[in-house]
Amino acid sequence: MKTKLELSRGLGKTLLVWSLGSFIVGLILFFTTFPIAQGIGLQAILWAVIDGVVASYTLFRQKDEPASKLARILKINTGLDIIYQVVGVLLVVFAGQNKFIVGNGLGIIVQGAFLFFLDLSYYRKFKPLVLEQVSSD
Repeated sequence: MKTKLELSRGLGKTLLVWSLGSFIVGLILFFTTFPIAQGIGLQAILWAVIDGVVASYTLFRQKDEPASKLARILKINTGLDIIYQVVGVLLVVFAGQNKFIVGNGLGIIVQGAFLFFLDLSYYRKFKPLVLEQVSSD
C-alpha cells in the first residue's frame, strides 16, 4: 500500500500533467475558427489555470494533512465534479444556436469528467489509510 505522501504527490503530479495538457490543447482550440472548438479551448485554458494552482499546492504544501481530511476533500470534490458536468450539460442543452456556448458546455463536461474520475480514484486510494489510521488510534 502506498503512503499518504506518495498518494498525495501522485495526485498532484497527475493533476499538473492534465493541467499542462489542457492548457496546450486549449490554446490550439481557442485559436481555431470554429466556435465550438473555441469554447472547448476557453474552458480548457481556464480549468488548466485552476488545476495548475491546485496541483502546485498539492505538490508543494508544507503542512502534513491527515489522511481523513484529504479523503474528505476528495469526496466533496467528487460531488462537485458531478455538479460541474450538470452545468456543462445545461449549457449544451439550453445554448440554442450559440456554438461558442455549446463548446463551453462541452469543455466543462470534459474537465468535470476527468476530475470526477481522478478524485474518485484517489478517494478510494486514501480510504484504506483512513481506516488504518482509525484502527491504530
